[in-house]
Amino acid sequence: MQLSFDFGDFLMLALALQGFILAGLLFYSSKKIISNRWLGALIFIVSESTLIMELDYSGICGKYPILQLVVIHFILAIGPVIYFYTQSLLFTRNKLTPGAWLNFMPLLLEMKYQVIYLFYISGLLYIPFIQHIYFLPATQQLLFGGFPLITIIALISVTAYAVITYRTILRYEKRVQLSTYKLKDLKWVKKLLYFIFAFIVIWLFSIVAHLPVLWDHYILYIPAIVFVYLLGMDAWRRQNNMPEIELAEYVQKSARIYFTASEAASYTQQLIELMGVKRIYLNPLLKVDDVAANMSIPEKALSSLLNQHVGKNFNDFVNEYRVEEVKIRLADPSNHNFTISAIAFDCGFNSLATFQRVFKQFTGITPSKFQNDNFLPRLFVK
Repeated sequence: MQLSFDFGDFLMLALALQGFILAGLLFYSSKKIISNRWLGALIFIVSESTLIMELDYSGICGKYPILQLVVIHFILAIGPVIYFYTQSLLFTRNKLTPGAWLNFMPLLLEMKYQVIYLFYISGLLYIPFIQHIYFLPATQQLLFGGFPLITIIALISVTAYAVITYRTILRYEKRVQLSTYKLKDLKWVKKLLYFIFAFIVIWLFSIVAHLPVLWDHYILYIPAIVFVYLLGMDAWRRQNNMPEIELAEYVQKSARIYFTASEAASYTQQLIELMGVKRIYLNPLLKVDDVAANMSIPEKALSSLLNQHVGKNFNDFVNEYRVEEVKIRLADPSNHNFTISAIAFDCGFNSLATFQRVFKQFTGITPSKFQNDNFLPRLFVK
């Protein structure tokens, strides 16, 4: 088989090589900025896809079939990588949960050549049942057909993740004021999403219209690799000139935002009414999920409201109300027949040690001293 190279091929190979180098630099810098790990992965995938396309169009894969076993495709990872790159920018997440890894399970569909080879060398293909399934026309069409099912799945995957990512950015921008640097990052991400939407439309049109191969080869892949390369270079340059105070924003984990400012004010008022009017803090078994149920919001949303808008965690918020109730009762002469511990338990505390610690934390003195300072003088006045 004769190999074919022209100027366009050399250009795309050069861009792919530059992409691999830039991806390596971004992976290295991810020690400081976690989101670069995902950006580097995106540039690597596009660069590798460009390289594979060139190996196929130039005839190298046809001349050396072993390359089909060595090269692994990652097209189905583009959508999840863009999504997690955005998540990392917004929320500084550095680890994926076990469930999040399921987003990359479709990659197994792109390993058909490796699976076929495994079937041959393992002897599984000699099992009658597996052999029957393997040689079914539908299976052969899936593995060796002209228009692969993987292309359709890839289009659906990238489109779905692009839409979800775009909506995530819009919701976040309305609630949080970002630094100039992160705004530039998100601006690039939105441009990338616009490019993807345009890419998908052009790709679909080229398939439906049966346009020449060169259209698919050059018009789509060259803009793709150029765009992600510019995206990576812009991020790399900005980060090298970024002040330390701005750099800290990329490594400090951001709390999830559940409410806008107006929503937070409304829910805070509702929370205060639950405490001040309904006095639910008197329940010694009160938990965060009980309060959240009263407010008809998720437990995590209530924790976010307290941490980000009230400035306290749940225990401190509730115990502060309980301490104020204890102070009122200790200062009331009509309660002089009750012990301090009895009053504490009646105000919602379920542990005497916890009450003693919390009371001193909020007042600076012990309960007995507070009682002596506020109750005894009144007796002397009488």
